[in-house]
Amino acid sequence: MTDNHSEIDPFSLIDEMADLLARHKLVPFFGAGLSRQHLGVAAAELAGEMAAEIGRASDTPLAEIADVFADERGQAAFIAFLNEKLVVAELDERKTPSHRLLVSLMQNLLYTTNQDNLFELTASRYGRHYRTVLTVDDLSESAPGEPLLIKFHGDTSVPDSLVFGARSYKKRMEAEDHPLDIKLRADLLGKRLLFLGYSLRDENVAKIFDTVKRAFKGTLPSSYLVAFDDDASLMATAREYQVKVIVPSRLFPVQPSNAEAFEHFLQVLCDETRKRQVERGTADLFSIGVINPHIATDYETQAVAHAIESEPFDTALDAFRVTFDQTHVPEHLQQKVTELFVSLVARAEPANAKDMDALSAALFNFRLPPASALTATAAVMAACNGRPATRGYDSYASLVCPALPDGLQPVAAAAAVAMLGERGEVITDNFRGLASSWFRGYENVPESVKEQVIAMIKTAWPGDKERQSPLHRSFPSVAHGKSFHEILEGLQEKLPKRLDNPTE
Repeated sequence: MTDNHSEIDPFSLIDEMADLLARHKLVPFFGAGLSRQHLGVAAAELAGEMAAEIGRASDTPLAEIADVFADERGQAAFIAFLNEKLVVAELDERKTPSHRLLVSLMQNLLYTTNQDNLFELTASRYGRHYRTVLTVDDLSESAPGEPLLIKFHGDTSVPDSLVFGARSYKKRMEAEDHPLDIKLRADLLGKRLLFLGYSLRDENVAKIFDTVKRAFKGTLPSSYLVAFDDDASLMATAREYQVKVIVPSRLFPVQPSNAEAFEHFLQVLCDETRKRQVERGTADLFSIGVINPHIATDYETQAVAHAIESEPFDTALDAFRVTFDQTHVPEHLQQKVTELFVSLVARAEPANAKDMDALSAALFNFRLPPASALTATAAVMAACNGRPATRGYDSYASLVCPALPDGLQPVAAAAAVAMLGERGEVITDNFRGLASSWFRGYENVPESVKEQVIAMIKTAWPGDKERQSPLHRSFPSVAHGKSFHEILEGLQEKLPKRLDNPTE
């Protein structure tokens, strides 16, 4: 919604922004509001803590108290204070939902006024590495197409780059053609800005608008602001700078808090952006370059859980795959996603080849850690107990989950036998026929689990059937003993090579 929301449909603005993001025509510019949940402080709290340390009034504005603190304690103490409050050693990804969604937007260029390191840690956790730009040297060293995080107000790692107190802000405003201003002007030729994490309660919001406006010699580029707060004064400020404002708490009033409405808005924006990116076309599997990962959110996980509980199997499977295929799942959600996959497998009809093939495809794209991959693989193996026998070669004999490390398929097969035992299912000949392949190489599993694996083989082939078990039969090796990953690497090596061209 904007200050004139009766005339402009806010959902049309979402479509507009998603289209721009999909074409890399909208540059995110984010502030302290995104980091408050993890850091526990925003401008007012930081000013209060700084004031308390030097015995000043707690309501002293941050820009003023920062200069007084540096004067009284020295620059080194000031930097040490900021590092203690803003630089995180251990990332708690449950407290950075907006940062994860920013990574999911797949943008190669982002600006921030934050001096914390939460975005860098979040992006790195999911294999998306951004070059941090603080100085002109950082710009000169960056490669064409390299993902960049422009820290517009500097970073404590380079004290001279900091724009924090009133003096440093004044110095920045007086600088003619600051390198980062020039960079911003160049980046926004034909593009627009998306401000995130600012509100009127952030004393910097007008300063940010003024700085960007000055960089463009008096005219702020067409911009959007997604606000935490529904504040009439903010609307007036936005109107002054011709910024379109969306207030997520108005769009999604059922959300319990402004922060959750803001996160939900970003999720909707990510979904719409991804849809348009797919519509614009996809590259082949072996395209050169790092693929920016989709990162699962709590909201998406809850939505999939609801689909598995209440929707037909086909719909539930689609919901799971669209959300989790080739997706990075935050650590705190990994157990839940694994359980959802097991629940999905339980809903399949083993005798229905379409259901089982769909599960096999989902397993192939399952990208959780080894323990979760083992559980998921075991669940699909156990479902095969209800499959009818097939003539000739059965493709399920080589069930593949790339997330499962080489050599652990026998362990997954043992877990499948244990699952069937817990359910009280009688093991079928068809399962045994497939498990003969799954248990191949059991003698090479880690010693810590070998005894349990052998025990499960004996359980699957009880009594007189034990003579037909992998314990008493030798099998010819497949592909000269090469693992799935070795075979895949060999295929990739045979593909034609080309120079890696830089991209925007």
